[in-house]
Amino acid sequence: MMDYDSLLLDECALALKPVFTGEYQSKIITTNGIYYSKLPPNELLNRACLRYFSTKQGRTQAAALLLKFSHKPPFLIAPGKVGVFPTESSKNPECIWVFNHRFTVDEVAKGKSVITFMNGTSIHVPVSKFTILKQYERLHTLMSISRSMLREKDLYGKNE
Repeated sequence: MMDYDSLLLDECALALKPVFTGEYQSKIITTNGIYYSKLPPNELLNRACLRYFSTKQGRTQAAALLLKFSHKPPFLIAPGKVGVFPTESSKNPECIWVFNHRFTVDEVAKGKSVITFMNGTSIHVPVSKFTILKQYERLHTLMSISRSMLREKDLYGKNE
């Protein structure tokens, strides 16, 4: 069930984009370069979650419950380490996934933005700057909750 492509969705992953031409279905943008996969983004994300004993659906449901909203929730692939947010509904085949790295965002036209990561890599996304920043905020809230929960488990969980 595992494949090597999903291993690229780790701390070095910047974004995951769908591809609709040729034999590939996904473009994986990392700090180490760009890679292509024959698997669609949602399948790659699910397989990445399986490395941490959950599924994309399970991670998404947990995030929605913790954040108390269900519209385009971010989720954690690796708790406290690797998180991702969708630019649109994950049911939309054109959804782009952005990982938990610092970036700047510029709106270049109405509903179109460019995300530039700290290493200089840029991606175009068909959503507004407001949407990107809101999703980024939600992801980092989730990351903060996750780190707090892991810290509490380390502090208090040893007495159980």
